[in-house]
Amino acid sequence: MDDIGKIEAKKGFETLAEAIREQILSGTIAPGEVLNELEFVEKSGLSRGSVREAFRVLETQGLVSTRRGRNGGRVAMQLNGDVLRRSLDMFIRGKQVPISVLAETIQVFAPALAELAARHRTDDDIKVMLDILEELSKMNDTDGFVATNIRWHLAVSRASHNPILSSVYQIIGPDLLTPEAKGFVTARIRTTTVAAEHLVLDAIIARDGDVARRRMENHIRAYIKQLELKLR
Repeated sequence: MDDIGKIEAKKGFETLAEAIREQILSGTIAPGEVLNELEFVEKSGLSRGSVREAFRVLETQGLVSTRRGRNGGRVAMQLNGDVLRRSLDMFIRGKQVPISVLAETIQVFAPALAELAARHRTDDDIKVMLDILEELSKMNDTDGFVATNIRWHLAVSRASHNPILSSVYQIIGPDLLTPEAKGFVTARIRTTTVAAEHLVLDAIIARDGDVARRRMENHIRAYIKQLELKLR
């Protein structure tokens, strides 16, 4: 830990939290490193209550975790996609983002992820996507089909191996891919969906990013158009 000087502020815990945050993000404080409360009290000049409040702020941001037991205490955490997903989910819910905006967003993200999946997918990724499509082709009930379809799209996003885009998609994708219109997922739509996703996957397997992007774009556009017609 770099030296943290005396902090003089009305909300000193915020200043301390920001200083610790920067050290964790920069790697100065390594993941798993124990954050000694008394040491921070001494270096910052803040009270133990303020230091604890700073730790609580960092816990909500996923940067600090409290370890229980004899060797317990606060430790720095490895930042992962869960933090981004939680923040974005709160933003969407807090702003009450309408489905039309989610639709616009997914029309940008889904084709880009399909293109990246074609470039970066592994054999394991292909197996996962093939297995899910096999399940999807046998689904007759609406709830099972919708849930499995979401799994397939999220598998494509993970196959992109782009943690930022994939994390964002895992928030907005399920919101849009779960139709609100009663009776929307008919037998015809199920058949059309599976056929379209097989075409996308064929392009991903062939590592043809341009075709994968175009096919996913057509698939998402057709899905949204049908959903809009049903909601009218």
